[in-house]
Amino acid sequence: MHRRRFLVLALGVMAAGGCGPGSRMPTAGRLTVVAPAARGQGWDRAARALAMVLTGDQMARTVEVSNYPGGLGAAALGAFPAARGPFMREGRLLLTGMPMVAGAEIANAASVAESTTPLARLVGDWAALVVPDGSHLRAFEDFAAALRRDPAGLTVGGRMEGGSDHVLYGMIGKCLGVDTRLLDYAGYSNGIEAAQALHEGRVAALLGSARSFVPEIAAGRLRPLVVSSAERIDGIDAPTLMELDIRLEYTDWCGVLGPRGMSAEDRDAAVALCDRVDASSRWRAVCVANGWNRVYLSGDDFRQWLVTETGRTREVLNELGLLSTFSTSCWGSCVRRPYM
Repeated sequence: MHRRRFLVLALGVMAAGGCGPGSRMPTAGRLTVVAPAARGQGWDRAARALAMVLTGDQMARTVEVSNYPGGLGAAALGAFPAARGPFMREGRLLLTGMPMVAGAEIANAASVAESTTPLARLVGDWAALVVPDGSHLRAFEDFAAALRRDPAGLTVGGRMEGGSDHVLYGMIGKCLGVDTRLLDYAGYSNGIEAAQALHEGRVAALLGSARSFVPEIAAGRLRPLVVSSAERIDGIDAPTLMELDIRLEYTDWCGVLGPRGMSAEDRDAAVALCDRVDASSRWRAVCVANGWNRVYLSGDDFRQWLVTETGRTREVLNELGLLSTFSTSCWGSCVRRPYM
């Protein structure tokens, strides 16, 4: 069977220039980091970690985090104005990721790359596919066989429809050669609701952050079938998709955007600031503590990657039927049959 290769990450590192020994790096005045999530949810933790590093390493004098949850990042994107003054005096940064990219496509709005100034991709979070310990799906091969027999026969749960988990499910389905339009996905507002749906039998399997599943895997309540990383993950006894000849590596990435209309000088200053964050030992320690993978890419390289990734995401969303039917979806509230 022919399988197409999906490469979701193009890893790269761009070092800041002009930072020789003894050079004095500028300090930003007041910065605002806009998080497209409620406090304590999604990438809000990354926003607050970023603020802590910016002030702790004296890259900025003050940093405020503003939360705009809702609509796959649409609320945050809509509240992010065009550039108005010098970035280093009073700049604004917007955290972004796959959900915001998908949300803009679903809404038929300008793409994230077009409506902002892409600055850098910071970190990623690997995904895992899990089932309850008593599930009849003993391995990923069982899951794949069930999908090939009947693509609509299994309901897979995850975070919000159109978000990272849903897009990953579409990519897996396509790699398996099934009709992705028939895939049944139930989206929930957060991982807690999704996990509850799994334990109550409303979904057969769950896609989500691999690290978030570790406690229940260790307790024997969940069985991991596969992970989306390039290599196996400590604490999760499951193969990678690549090991199973599914040519797919996928992370729920988090990046930083600047306002649209930034001057070349402001853009360069903002990218240099992101470079300094990625090089910070404080930031790297935060990434390790939170289980985030550093997937740094900045400047023009990040912009080009984002344009390419947007096109790939648009293709998957279209094949899932979300570009024309998303407004009528039930957002996880539909009544579904239980799974044994």
